[in-house]
Order: sequence, then C-alpha cells, then structure tokens
Amino acid sequence: MKKILVAAAMLAVMAGSASAQGGGGGGGGGMQQTPEQIAARMAQQVDAMFKDITLTDAIKAKAVDILTKAGAESRGVDRAAPDAADQRKKITDKRNADLAMLLSNDGDKKKLADNIAAMPAGRGQRPPPAL
Repeated sequence: MKKILVAAAMLAVMAGSASAQGGGGGGGGGMQQTPEQIAARMAQQVDAMFKDITLTDAIKAKAVDILTKAGAESRGVDRAAPDAADQRKKITDKRNADLAMLLSNDGDKKKLADNIAAMPAGRGQRPPPAL
C-alpha cells in the first residue's frame, strides 16, 4: 500500500512539473503565455532574424514591438475566411518591410531578408537559435 501511495505522489509531482513547464499542450491550443514569455520569444526571433547584423538596444526593442504587433494581427485573422492566407501574407510582408526600415545599410537589409527566408515557416515552428 505504501508503494502505491509513493508512486501516486511521484506521478502527481511529475504531472504538476510538466504542467508548470507548459508540457502536454501538443497542438498548441489553449495554452496562454505570459507577456514576459511572449517578449522573450519575440526577442529570440529578432536575434534569429538579425543574425550577423549589429543592432542597438533601441532598434532591437523596436523590432520586438513590430514582431509582437504583427503576431497579434495575424492571430486576429479569421482562419475560416477565404482570404485568410492573403491577409496573413500582407501582415508578414508589412512586418518584414517595417523591420527592414530599421536598418540603414543595404547590406544589412539583404542579410535580414536572407535570414528571414532561411527561417522555418509554418505553425509551431521556431526560429533557429541565435548563435
């Protein structure tokens, strides 16, 4: 009996730990992220997009704001709308243009475009870690 109680307690602790880490979501539905988690994810994405481009903290903060706004707009698109893909593409194109406007050097703008093109696309994909 004692072994069963110990095993049940261990399972409860492991389930609580997985839940605290956001585990078990699988399909990505229903899991809310805190503003801090969203900001950290956006900063990571900026690092990947601007890999090998030197940014000031102010420009990086503007880039995070652009990504955050574009993400919110994209999530607001009705998936059932017949033009949903076109709407999301417009949001992405505007986001990329706004990010490029943060840079003054044409070489850096090309590097940004190359970095974005090299990133994985699609739902649930994460940008490669910044090196």
